[in-house]
Parts: sequence; C-alpha cells; structure tokens
Amino acid sequence: MLAAAFCLVDAARTYAGLSSTYGGPDGVNATSGNCAPMHPLPNATLYHVAMNDKQYNSGLHCGRCVQIECKDPRCTSNRTVLAQVTDRCPECKFGDLDLTLPLFNELTGHFTDKYKIEWQFVDCPTNGGIVVCAKEGSSKFWLYVQPMNTVSGVKEMKVNGGAAPPFLPCFYFMTTKLGVELEETEVEMTSWAGETIKTKVALKAAACTQITQQFTRGLPPLDPPGPTSGTISFHASMLSLAVTLIRLARLE
Repeated sequence: MLAAAFCLVDAARTYAGLSSTYGGPDGVNATSGNCAPMHPLPNATLYHVAMNDKQYNSGLHCGRCVQIECKDPRCTSNRTVLAQVTDRCPECKFGDLDLTLPLFNELTGHFTDKYKIEWQFVDCPTNGGIVVCAKEGSSKFWLYVQPMNTVSGVKEMKVNGGAAPPFLPCFYFMTTKLGVELEETEVEMTSWAGETIKTKVALKAAACTQITQQFTRGLPPLDPPGPTSGTISFHASMLSLAVTLIRLARLE
C-alpha cells in the first residue's frame, strides 16, 4: 500500500510555466535540436518541444514525452497535446516550454505570444521495441550510443558491461569498455521508472537498430524530472496519505 501511495504522488507531479513558439508552419526538423535525436518519433517535426535549461537536465530528458495543457484564459483551444523533447531552450525559465508552431497553435489557438501552461512527463506513443543508435564514426575503439523510441526515456546505460556516462548536452552515452565488435554490443538501459533492459544488439555506425524489448507503460518516475525547486504541484490528499503511511511504517 505504501508503494501504491508513492506511485500516485509521482504520477500527479505537474509543472507550470509559459509556452512560447519557434519555427515555421511546417514545424522544425526534430533531428536538428540540441538532443540530436537519430530516431525521433514520426510526428516529432510537427510536435516537439525545447525544454527550459534547468529541466533539460543537460540532455538526459531527451526523447521523453510531455503532455501539455493550456491554463491561460486567452487560449481558444482546450486541447491537451503530447510532444517529444528534442531540443533545449536556454532562455526559458523553470517550467517553460518552447513549442513548434503547429503544436503551439493546436494548444493555444494562436500563433504568437506566451501563454500559461501545465505539463507532465508521460509515456511516449512508441511503436515496437527500443531503437539503439550508434553515432557516426563509431567503431569497437570509439562508441557513442543513443537509445530512442522508448516509452519513458533512459536515465542510465551500461555498454559491454562497463559504465557509459552521458555525453551532454547531446543525448549520447559514451562507451568506456571498448574492443568489442559493434555487432556484438551488449547494452543495459535503465528507464526513469527504474526498469532495466539488458540485451545484445548488432550496431552499425551512423545507424539505428530496433530491439524487441520495450519498457513497461504506466510506471511512475522514481526521480523528480529536474530541480526540486520551482513550481511543482501535487494532489495534497495523496501526499498526506504517503506521509501518514511512512510514519506508520516507522512505528512497526
């Protein structure tokens, strides 16, 4: 029951800020953003966001999806929209998102200005298994790996049994255990929900390979996605329940 309470609290985490827009009516090439995604979602050119610098988390939230709702009375649309994180907005404040123009228009009903929004990290509408990409120039002597098409993003990786620290601000993980042929690469990926997938994948330089495994949908993130300071709202009743259960557990 205690674990269930924590899940409810995490699932309710919502961020508030301002929405702005960039690019033209046809969107922005999703692969051109700071994340440098090699395999963005199919509709990411039209529907992606640049995340504020603090919550961009140096690139570790690249590839994740956000659900956005306009909370500004000036908005003429009441739609809730979903988009992928593919870029960074250095001038945006905590909670702010910079949206492609088609996404911005669908959300607000407008083409310019800034509007109050609320948003959450949510599962991505992926098709099939995770896609593992190898950066251009990769070989058994130098390998940078990028996991894409994930339900909930990848927080940590190991490659060939060794540590693979992130190469930021682009979204790559650097292999430290070298000498393994690309087609024999073993990857271990941990999602933001704490779920781990380990498998062997036949990589090719400057290409992406899809595996059969995928993270489970509906799992809440274990870690707060970004700094703990800022505008974070919780369902108060769920938070109170979690605190009460913790106190009871300590008394047992």
